[in-house]
Amino acid sequence: MAKRDSTPDSIDRHIAHWAEELPDLDPQIEGIVTRMQKLVSHLRRNRENGLAAHGLKEWEYAILHYVRATGPPYQAAPSLLAEWLGTHPATLTSRLDRMEQAGYVTRVHDPADRRRLLVALTDSGHALWQAAIGEQDRAEQELLGVLGRQDRAVLDELLRRVANALEAEGPPLMPDWPGARPELSGTRDAGGAAKSP
Repeated sequence: MAKRDSTPDSIDRHIAHWAEELPDLDPQIEGIVTRMQKLVSHLRRNRENGLAAHGLKEWEYAILHYVRATGPPYQAAPSLLAEWLGTHPATLTSRLDRMEQAGYVTRVHDPADRRRLLVALTDSGHALWQAAIGEQDRAEQELLGVLGRQDRAVLDELLRRVANALEAEGPPLMPDWPGARPELSGTRDAGGAAKSP
């Protein structure tokens, strides 16, 4: 395991400031929570910048991501997408029209019921999603590259322990993607809400 880095950071200065105002402040908990919040904000900014570099808006990436998550043949019912995205169906229809015009998605007939249309990724949509997710992966690798493999395993296990404790008292933090449970098939209208990508 890597040697402990005791060099003070900006979060330590934040805690020192508020400790004077809040004598009961737990510096360890405040440090953990604040660092998690700031690191997530850092990753979110990186993602937004990466999407902008590809000419993608957040909602466009979300649609590509959710359709891709359905697994081969990468098709999803619009009603299911609207539910996952928390978007009104009329709003989603307008957005899908724009994405279809851009060549990212297409609408195909459901082989099980040709009266219904499914949203499918085009080759361009696949490539764009792959490029965007690749940049996110590189940003995450760079962020955690300061930790060795053993340190990452310890951090992963500690966060899993916190997540398990939270999930034991409430809903999952990350609902299953389609394919993980049969009732969440991308060609059906069933399924619970999924976390935003």
